[in-house]
Amino acid sequence: MSKLSQNNSFSWNGDAVACDSGIIWGIAEQVNGLMAILVNTPGGVLTGTQLKALAEIVGEDGVMKISRRMSPILLIPKEKVETAISCLESAGLRIANLHKSVRNIVACPGKGFSSNSRGDTLELAAALDKEFYGTLLPWDLKIAIAGCPRNCAGITCQDIGLMAEPRSRFSLWLGGTETGMNPRHGALVKKGIPRTQVPAVIRKILEIYCEKAKQYEPEFDYKVRLYNIIEKTGLNPFLQGIDDVLAI
Repeated sequence: MSKLSQNNSFSWNGDAVACDSGIIWGIAEQVNGLMAILVNTPGGVLTGTQLKALAEIVGEDGVMKISRRMSPILLIPKEKVETAISCLESAGLRIANLHKSVRNIVACPGKGFSSNSRGDTLELAAALDKEFYGTLLPWDLKIAIAGCPRNCAGITCQDIGLMAEPRSRFSLWLGGTETGMNPRHGALVKKGIPRTQVPAVIRKILEIYCEKAKQYEPEFDYKVRLYNIIEKTGLNPFLQGIDDVLAI
């Protein structure tokens, strides 16, 4: 079984991102000549200090857009990129990735905000981000977390979806996708996963994904997603891996 590896290292050479790991980080030139910087904010959470830092980076006349994955996108001239990266680091923020790793994790407000929520979604989003940020993967991997069946985070259309249950447990969906012309719902594969075991379950899913992808990467132009693997292998390898983790 493939063991996961992480590599958060990259550099800005004044013109483009230099990165040996293969991860495609969220700094890219736009058609209008500006640079877009994608900021990693699990659950879309920012402190007042961090929000102020973002505003200072773009300036009074600059523009910031929030992506559908709850990531701020800073639009700035290329000559400001190096300073922007430094300012983000000083504010405790990191660059998000575009491909070949876990994307910014989406989460609804969760328990403590919503009267409907049954779990602390933002805490789990932050914990999974800490665990898997910069993990090397075959292509994109999208995770979302919902606090209740209202499903504000759209978990059923993600590679991995988690929904809070009572008593600090979560249900798990696998194999969805929200983009392109053929969006699909993932499959509900497990209920009642204890919060303490969610990271280990996710790790096992990613390990199986990486291992199985080796066989199919050429067929999918080396952009193989989790749902592509499930189409080829079915859910059984993942179900067995999840059961193995929960049996420990």
